[in-house]
Amino acid sequence: MARTRGQHPPGGRRRHSDLRRRHHRTGKLLHELVPIFLPAGVREVVAAVDGPIVLVTNLLTEGRGMKGFTAGAAVSRISEVIGRSVDVVIVNTGHPGEESLARYADEHKEPLPVGDVPDGCEVITGEFWQGAFARHTRRRLAYAVWGVLSQRLLGS
Repeated sequence: MARTRGQHPPGGRRRHSDLRRRHHRTGKLLHELVPIFLPAGVREVVAAVDGPIVLVTNLLTEGRGMKGFTAGAAVSRISEVIGRSVDVVIVNTGHPGEESLARYADEHKEPLPVGDVPDGCEVITGEFWQGAFARHTRRRLAYAVWGVLSQRLLGS
């Protein structure tokens, strides 16, 4: 079935609305990440992956809608959406200076805490924040992801 821009797959709009009502505090998580899984077949393909599901969380919450949101909550929401448990979550625990944090606080953004992560999900923490702006340090993040994949897929 051909679709034009703005059309939703069968059941897609309903599923998005249901998730939005149930998880109104997830802010940009729903608007940026969850729609990736809405097209027909994507959720099923991700659920069938023969390897670990690794979630790299945001460095910050995104505004008032995510106040109190945690990496653990992100794991729960994404697991629900994809129909499979997240195996590993990578969470930043390093932060820039107070001046940078104050600037983000003015925008109602704060560092994303780990929170209560569901049983069975491995938590990898590290200083992944690069510089004064909220950016992951690419090399550290790449090493963390490679470490997870090599351990889980290669057994080393």
